[in-house]
Amino acid sequence: MPGWAARLRRIGYASVIVDSFTPRGGAACSIPTYFPATLDQVTEDAFAALAWLRGRSDIDGERVGVLGFSYGASAALRTSSARYRKNAPGGGFRAAAAYYPLCISPRADWPSAGQERANNLFGDIATPTLILMGADDSDTPDVAQNCARKVAELARQGRAIAITMYPNADHVFDVRQPVAAAKAFEDLQTFFNRHLGRPAQ
Repeated sequence: MPGWAARLRRIGYASVIVDSFTPRGGAACSIPTYFPATLDQVTEDAFAALAWLRGRSDIDGERVGVLGFSYGASAALRTSSARYRKNAPGGGFRAAAAYYPLCISPRADWPSAGQERANNLFGDIATPTLILMGADDSDTPDVAQNCARKVAELARQGRAIAITMYPNADHVFDVRQPVAAAKAFEDLQTFFNRHLGRPAQ
């Protein structure tokens, strides 16, 4: 995450890193059994960070987006939901980007708690949202294809959501596959520039 913060700073965006796990007694998660923080807690933490940023004189509080990876990306999808945004400071984030999230449950046989964590892309998307997904992601069964189908359904309904699939890329492709990582970063910049405004260099 510090590497990502430095990368965003180089293109003109300030950032804050939110650690939802360590204060709650853990450092990692394991799908679908163990998570130090629930996705709702991670979502609440993101909105708390938004409130903190909006209180700073050096931040334009009307131009704040959220960026998440894997479990954090699933929470980023929740921040886009109208049901979550209604209690968020200032109406929530202006844009949300999610690297390789779990959009919908891939397995009917997961326990109920696992199902609750697996369904994160709701039909009431109210924030412009971009999903960046490796086409070969196998972190959970058919995760990329399931996500693409759900995004297509929501887009047909007029929701402001899109997905970009990167060929020959899997989970954590921003670390493992430099070609896909570079293209995704370009796509992320274009998305944030469109919805947050181009930052001062």
